[in-house]
Amino acid sequence: MLQGLTAAGVIGAAGCLGSDSGGGNGYAAADTTDAESLNFIQVSDQNTSDRLALTMDSAYTITSDTQLFPLWLDVEDTGDSQVYVATLRDNLQWGGDYGQMTAEDWVYLIQEVHQGTDNWALSEAAGNWAGVTVEQTGELEFQIELERPNADWPFEPVLWGSYCLPKGLLEPYVDEQDGEGLDQDDEIQELAYTGNLGAYTFERWERGSEFTAVKNDDYYMTELDAEDFPDYVSEEEIEAWQTAPNFEEYTWHTMSEESPRMTALEQGEIDQTNVPSTRVERFEGQSDVEIMEVPYSYLTILAYNQRMNGWEELRTREVRQALSMAIDKVEITENILRGYAETAHTFQPHWSEWYDESEVTQFGEGDSYDPAGARDLLEANLSSDYGYDGDTLVGPDGEQVTLTLVYSRGTEATETTAEFMGEELSALGINIEFESVSFDQLIPNYVQNSWQGTEDEQPWTGGPNNDGPRDNSASSEDWDLMYGINFNTYPRTPAAIDAFWTERAPTNYYGYVPDEDLASMFETVRTSTDQAEREATMAEIFGILSEDQPVNFVSMSDDIIGYRSRVDGPKEEFGQSWNDRTWAFDEA
Repeated sequence: MLQGLTAAGVIGAAGCLGSDSGGGNGYAAADTTDAESLNFIQVSDQNTSDRLALTMDSAYTITSDTQLFPLWLDVEDTGDSQVYVATLRDNLQWGGDYGQMTAEDWVYLIQEVHQGTDNWALSEAAGNWAGVTVEQTGELEFQIELERPNADWPFEPVLWGSYCLPKGLLEPYVDEQDGEGLDQDDEIQELAYTGNLGAYTFERWERGSEFTAVKNDDYYMTELDAEDFPDYVSEEEIEAWQTAPNFEEYTWHTMSEESPRMTALEQGEIDQTNVPSTRVERFEGQSDVEIMEVPYSYLTILAYNQRMNGWEELRTREVRQALSMAIDKVEITENILRGYAETAHTFQPHWSEWYDESEVTQFGEGDSYDPAGARDLLEANLSSDYGYDGDTLVGPDGEQVTLTLVYSRGTEATETTAEFMGEELSALGINIEFESVSFDQLIPNYVQNSWQGTEDEQPWTGGPNNDGPRDNSASSEDWDLMYGINFNTYPRTPAAIDAFWTERAPTNYYGYVPDEDLASMFETVRTSTDQAEREATMAEIFGILSEDQPVNFVSMSDDIIGYRSRVDGPKEEFGQSWNDRTWAFDEA
């Protein structure tokens, strides 16, 4: 789930802060937070993936026209939507002494790491590969067999966007089941194994500041002939890939404060960054900056911590409903976000073909924004140890109930929204304490959790973000509410959202345990050949999620990105960055 999470307010920003300010051939991008780690096995955030993607292309990508575009490999359905064959290109070379990338590398990684015993490597992709059989069928070919047919599988985040590691690098750590050692390996953290696998080669990483990669003169794409590309690719597009990349250097800058980022874009010190909705007017009429509103699949949530280190009452559906009912989403989207967002009530954008509004229960908009009704609902469903003393909600100790709302710092809109939600919840007699942390600290300290019982008691793990049943797993820092993370809704293949909404889901860090058998319903969507049945089942799932309120589904926004006008390549269409390695500066 490398692209499952990203920071709210910085969605999709990709680019670099150029050492050749205002000219030259270095591309610069800036966002508010740094990579978490360069070990792709254990990470789940977009910020890290954006940096890794400079040095590694991944298995394949999906175009904005929903076509599968082979990068390292092509994958084909054998005809039954259950067995797929992956075929690697023959010109892929690892760095160091690891030689050619082969099918053996892929099968070894999948079997020994993603499917490893007790998820010893803390693989974020473990859930994706559960129940999947892989077999090497040739030096450059391996076969993937699913438990059940799934025609959407190539478009789900399993093999799509996946990275690999050389078997020779992995073997010592697999033998010792040493996940910590693997994470600390110098070749992992310095990306020394990437060879010709990406458009750029890692040069330096100054944590919290700058990640820089330089043009890879051995980039495998430059060696391809026209027949190595899919038929739908035009001659112009082929030539663009054969001459990529067009920048001598590509740098990601971490700029936690909003104003300096906007100034850097305005003055030409960076070529690309996300622009908060509150800052769009600043660039109107400026010929050197182009603002694009790109359709985006990420949804912003207020998470309710249902684990052992969260407020236990949040495990009650009606309590979560009451909190959601007390927060005015229209005020957030129209005023705080300046109309550049729309309210959300379940885990799918309104423009998705899978969205069925008739199944969705609303909280926080129109008549469903009802603070008085929220208090009544809360009072009726809290355990007997809680009650109101006048307008104050008090707990078993007779003191006012205090909840901790942690949010990611970096954008004014995120902070303002968090504070607004806190004020709304205060009207229910709850004291809200705020904690502001950087996104790269939010993930390891608040999102990731670990098993608190004895090792022989742990019945299962979904990975570092869901390390076992909620009664015995918790993050290192306590929290009750969390704002500032966006979730990918996967509108092309919505069954992929089971990564968030089943008990053992790899991204279920908030400890949601659905009453309904959502896992079976997701399986129906994946395996059914009846499109009407698939649509009806997804509509039912979205309805259950809207009523259960495992999180408050707050809003969906377009991705507002500012580019220097000299950048040639970006488009205002969903999935527009699939070919960003071919982007260039306009010579005019």
